Amino acid sequence: MGHALGGLAAAFIADSAVRRHQLSPALLIAAAAAAVAPDLDLLIGTHRAHTHSLGAVLVVGLTSWLALLGRVSSPVRAAMALTAAYGSHLVLDWTGKDSSNPPGLTILWPFSETYYVSGWNLFGEVSRRYWLPQEFVFGNALALAWEMLVLVPVLLFAWAVWSKRTLKKEQPIRKHG
Repeated sequence: MGHALGGLAAAFIADSAVRRHQLSPALLIAAAAAAVAPDLDLLIGTHRAHTHSLGAVLVVGLTSWLALLGRVSSPVRAAMALTAAYGSHLVLDWTGKDSSNPPGLTILWPFSETYYVSGWNLFGEVSRRYWLPQEFVFGNALALAWEMLVLVPVLLFAWAVWSKRTLKKEQPIRKHG
C-alpha cells in the first residue's frame, strides 16, 4: 500500500513539472502498479537486487516510453510519471528497516553489485513470516498504519501541487480595461 501511495505522489510531482498534464485515471493506475512492480522479484527469490536499482529505473523509463509511443500525446512526459513512480519504490525501501541478508538495495546496479543501506529506518520492516501471527498480523498492521500516516500527507501535498498547477493553467486570461 505504501509503495502505491508513494508512486502516485511521485507521478503527481513529475507531472507537475510539465506544461500540459498527462495524468489520466489509466496512467495513475499504471503509476501505482509501476511503484509496486519492483517487489515482483520476491517471486524469483532475488528481493532488493536488480529490480531495486537505477538500472531498472532506466529500463522502465525506456520501456514505458516505447510502449506509450502513438498512444498518448506526449509519451516522454507520461513515461516520466511512470519512471518516477517506479523510482519511488527504491526511495521508500532504502529508507525502511531491513534485516534481510544481505541488507539494503543494489541501488547502483549495473555499475555496482554492492548492497547499500541508508540506516534511516523511517519505515518499519514488513514480515513475511506468516507462521508468527504476532509479527505477521500485528507487526505488519503497525507498519501499514505508519506508512499511511507518513505517505497520505505526502500524496495529498503532491496532488495539491499538481491540482494548483492544473487549475492555474486552465483559467482563462482576462484583459482589464
